[in-house]
Amino acid sequence: MYRKLLDKERLGYCYQCGKCSSGCDINRLDPTFQPHRFLHLISMGAGAGRLKDEGIWKCTTCFNCSERCPQGIRVTEILWLARAMAVGSGFVPEQIAAQRDVLLRTGRLIPADNRKREKAGLVPLEEETSLVARIFDLVRKE
Repeated sequence: MYRKLLDKERLGYCYQCGKCSSGCDINRLDPTFQPHRFLHLISMGAGAGRLKDEGIWKCTTCFNCSERCPQGIRVTEILWLARAMAVGSGFVPEQIAAQRDVLLRTGRLIPADNRKREKAGLVPLEEETSLVARIFDLVRKE
């Protein structure tokens, strides 16, 4: 599966086109994020070295890049693969690791605002949710 996804010959066309980068909302906010350059570097054999590139974490997975690609390259999926490989190699930006830890601990990415919950007549939520921790533990064991 990965060979088809990372076909170096097809990825070589990415640098010449640039439609993925030109249609990327993140590229409009941060011109340094250019998916076509990332793919070009992969096609040139710079695979493992790119895992430390924090740019792979900027992608919002909107799929605009993949939908715009005239070569049918699944850009978003390649970025997902790069993220998975980065995590497996221990290269995770601090902010992403912090979000992961909060999610694993509480089951939420955004802390509960118990003052708003109280005003709405809802019960307060505990920050540490043992049920969520047990669910994640069960999933890890499988």
